[in-house]
Amino acid sequence: MDYADESSGRFRAFYVLSPNFNPQGPVVFFLTDGQMEIVGPGVDFSFFDEQLPGVSYVLIGHRGHSPTVFPEVYPNGELDLRRAMNLYGSWQRVEDIERVRQDMVSARLLPSGGRIMIFGASGAGVLAQQYLDRHGEHVARALLATTGAPDLARQQRWTFARNFAEFDPGAADTLSEIARHQNGRRLSLAYMLFQLGRQGQSGLATLRKIIRAELSHNPLPYAWYELHPSLNWWLSRALLGLPAADAAKVRMYELLGSDLQNGACSYGYDLPLYQWSAEILKNFLHQHAPLPNLQLDRSRFQGEVLVVSGKDDVVFSPAIGKAIASAYPSARFLLVRGGHRLELDHEYQRAVRRAFFLHGLQARDTASLLDSPPSTPVEQGGGVQ
Repeated sequence: MDYADESSGRFRAFYVLSPNFNPQGPVVFFLTDGQMEIVGPGVDFSFFDEQLPGVSYVLIGHRGHSPTVFPEVYPNGELDLRRAMNLYGSWQRVEDIERVRQDMVSARLLPSGGRIMIFGASGAGVLAQQYLDRHGEHVARALLATTGAPDLARQQRWTFARNFAEFDPGAADTLSEIARHQNGRRLSLAYMLFQLGRQGQSGLATLRKIIRAELSHNPLPYAWYELHPSLNWWLSRALLGLPAADAAKVRMYELLGSDLQNGACSYGYDLPLYQWSAEILKNFLHQHAPLPNLQLDRSRFQGEVLVVSGKDDVVFSPAIGKAIASAYPSARFLLVRGGHRLELDHEYQRAVRRAFFLHGLQARDTASLLDSPPSTPVEQGGGVQ
């Protein structure tokens, strides 16, 4: 369970191979980082197949999620934060990933040499960077989509998450005005704004409608959308209070804890994620749970890296995507239309992933795709080599 303590015992983990898996061809480790429980023994492959059509991939069960919840983090029936941060922590997860790779080598499920490729989006993109830092010699290529980097953000004096004022100054001004006339819905409104923003253009249109109504003291749009379970703060807070969510909260605290500790009270609607996360993570913050060292040395990785950012991503700025690409010796940055979920131009997105994983950055087909994204945003820059 604890790779730093052999006496801690072992647990039975699992991984799942994609339909039509071919051990003779390129294999992608499709990573998830524990903030969403989407990998289980009876996993539905449809979402993953849409992301990586025609490519063999591996899904790995996450420690702390069913069926691998550890009773050891509840010594007296209550969550022990220090144990949870250790046993559910991402560096343990990195070693889980490496043990899966080793097991696949033993089972001859990987090409000769045992090298893999990595795909990580959002928080899993940070996990992918952690794996590259620790075991990068086993990775040929890595695709990091709509993701961030806590260490690089600190170097630039940025917050880990994107400031709403950078994304939409007009809406940010309206939210500042609303904050001055607060009506007691601070956390619930912040949660709704964040979740809507993650949905892309349609969600952003709804978001702007709600904040205009709030400014004019019209509660109906907010009340209507609060009926949607995915936008309801009170329901989400209750679910995140269950033991099944503890591993997710550990990862949230790993990524957000440093920012929240340095100024939780000063964050307003400009960082809606921080508003509600501070409430979810209040036990971690009050007890000053230890944070892992996420300072990474990206210069040592010799494989290829493709970093994809969404122009309208409310979670991670394209600026941090560029910084990540600049930190790797052989990398390229791609700015595309769409938000955090890259909800636009699905065929183009799939073509880029397939070309990169099968042929690499230098291939003509890959370069052609990267040089001509649909409706290229003004901010599109050249590759980082």
